[in-house]
Amino acid sequence: MGVGEVLTDVGIELPEGFGSGASQFIQAFVFLLILGLLVGIGAYYFSNKKQFNKHIHIFEEVAGRAVPVGLDKAKQIILPNTSIRAFFLQKRKVFLPRPSIQTGVGHYWYFIRKDGEWINVGLENLNQKLTELKIHFDHTDMRMANSSLKKLIEKNYKKLNWIKEYAPYIAIGILVLILGITAFLILNKAQEVVGALSSTASTNQAVLEELKQVLSSLDNIISGSGIRSV
Repeated sequence: MGVGEVLTDVGIELPEGFGSGASQFIQAFVFLLILGLLVGIGAYYFSNKKQFNKHIHIFEEVAGRAVPVGLDKAKQIILPNTSIRAFFLQKRKVFLPRPSIQTGVGHYWYFIRKDGEWINVGLENLNQKLTELKIHFDHTDMRMANSSLKKLIEKNYKKLNWIKEYAPYIAIGILVLILGITAFLILNKAQEVVGALSSTASTNQAVLEELKQVLSSLDNIISGSGIRSV
């Protein structure tokens, strides 16, 4: 017995076919709600990742030297009604003129001066400068250090780095699992409620039938005895 039939039995009239599909409607609504939530989270994540595709390396002067103090991501925007392009930083919420010096594909360096002004900077050609200055240096130790470092990276870093690399996907998978369990519990409880309502309605219908029979019997007794009801 559907929800609509239960409500009809207790005196509440609903449009035909409404109650019989109430359970399916609840299930479909919960499913679409969870699906919409997952799609929204995925769309927001990938949209942000696609838009904020510029890497901003930030430097400041510390103890007389330029040192890196932060890393941010930025997206390129076009000011309305103009052709002017600018960068908007994701973490610092700062708008910057579109830089012209690129230190790599999608990578830009900025130096913050003492007065707070952001300056787009880059590296000079070090090979050319070393040749012009006629500087000679011993790089044997550096080569040995690089060789040892590669072995350490292969042994200790790359085996564990997959956790950091796939952390967002693992988090999304856990979220989907939690939402799936929640949806299952909600649907199961909804079915129990519908079943309880149906059982209650059936019991009430049986009581009404018994009461109807009792009243009919009383009416027959009264009619047969010659007693007239006032």
